[in-house]
Order: sequence, then C-alpha cells, then structure tokens
Amino acid sequence: MSALVGRKVIIKKGATVVAAGIMSKTLTINKEPIDITSDDDNGFRTLLDSDAGVQSLDISFDGVLKDSDIIAQIVNGSVITEEYTATITGLGEFDGDFALTSTEIGAEKDGAVTFSGSLQSSGAFTFTAAT
Repeated sequence: MSALVGRKVIIKKGATVVAAGIMSKTLTINKEPIDITSDDDNGFRTLLDSDAGVQSLDISFDGVLKDSDIIAQIVNGSVITEEYTATITGLGEFDGDFALTSTEIGAEKDGAVTFSGSLQSSGAFTFTAAT
C-alpha cells in the first residue's frame, strides 16, 4: 500500500461535508480497559478481560473558517447524536452516531479566522475496509 493523502480523509453528516475549510483531521480509536489492580498484584497493573471496557471513536478537525455552518451546528442545537461517516480513501470508512461536542474559533491579528471541532461516538461504530 502506498502512502495515503490527508486531503482525501472526508468527514460527512449524511451526504454533506461537516464544514467547509477543513485542513486537518484526526481519528482516535479508544478501547479503555478496566484496571483491576490490587495489592495482590505486587505493584503491577492488571486489566480485566479484553472484552471489558469502553470502546469509542473521537474525530477532531480544524481549518480556516469559510462560512458559519459549523458554528450554527453547535450553537443552535444541543448535543445531538447524528450519523456521520469518516472516509479515508484507500483505507475504508468509519460509520456511526456521533455528537458534535465542541467548536473553537481562533482569530490571530493578521491571519485567517480558524476553527476546530470535535465529534464523539455514541454507541457502536463500524469500520468497512476499502476493497
């Protein structure tokens, strides 16, 4: 497999791209185990069975603000879970319900207005490998 191109990672809500001007994206897959360390473990960490714990997918993104859509999504609604898809061309797709949990606006004196946002999975998500 050759290297993948970052601009071909696309985050959509339904058929709509999440926000115009996105320049970088990060997907973090978590599987937090349950720590059951006790005094009997002689100072070494012990984790509960590998099926236990919390699995989640967090997506963060940032870019140059081109319109007010991303701001309206976070301000005009409560934390609503909706179906999102993150497509990594050449690798596959992550699908599931996510909540847009934060948006930040940055404005340097001589630079473009920037934004960053965060999506957190709610419930199960799937990964389908590219064929």
